Amino acid sequence: MSAKTRHSTRRAFVAGLAAAPVAGLPAVASAVSGEDPILAAFAEFERAKASDAAAWKAYNEFEEVTTSALEAAGVEPTQIFTQRRLETHRELGLLSDAEYAEALTGLDGPESEHQAMWRAVEEAEESARAAGEARGEAERAFVTTTPTTRAGALRLIRFIADFLDEDDVVNDTWIGDVVGSAIRNAIAVFESEVVS
Repeated sequence: MSAKTRHSTRRAFVAGLAAAPVAGLPAVASAVSGEDPILAAFAEFERAKASDAAAWKAYNEFEEVTTSALEAAGVEPTQIFTQRRLETHRELGLLSDAEYAEALTGLDGPESEHQAMWRAVEEAEESARAAGEARGEAERAFVTTTPTTRAGALRLIRFIADFLDEDDVVNDTWIGDVVGSAIRNAIAVFESEVVS
C-alpha cells in the first residue's frame, strides 16, 4: 500500500469515526435549548471564510488586469522592482546583500507609474493574505470552542468530517493540532446527555 493510499484510507477512517455519532441521532439540531457559543463562533468563521474568498478573488482579478495593462505597454511585470520584490529576491538568494543595497538605492526618488501599479498589486495581495489569516484565526476559534448543546456538537462534528475530507489537511497549520480535542469535546456533549 502506497503512502498516499494509507493517507487517504486513514483520512476516510477518521472522517467515518467523526460522522458516526451523527448517524444515530435523528433531527436533533432543532431540539436546542439555550445559546451555544460554538454556533456564534461558527457564524464568525463563515463570515471570515466569505471575506477571505472575496479578497483573493479581487486580488486575482486586479493582478490579472494590471499584468495585462503592463504587458500591453511593453513592460514585463517581473522586471518592475519594488522594495518588497527586492527583499524577496534577497531572501531567495537571487541578490547578494551588496546587490540588494545597490538596487534599493535605485528605488530612491519618485516612484514610476509602473512601480505604483505593481505596488498596488502587492498591497492587494497583502490584504488578501490578511483576510486569509483572519479566516484561519476564526476557524481555530470555532474549533477550539467547546460546544454546550447537541446542535453545537453536531455542527462541530460535521465541520470536522468535512475538514478531514479535504486534501492535505494533515499539515494544516491553523487547526491540525486541535482536531482530536474538538472531536472529544463534541462527543462529551452526547456522553453528558446520556448520563443525565
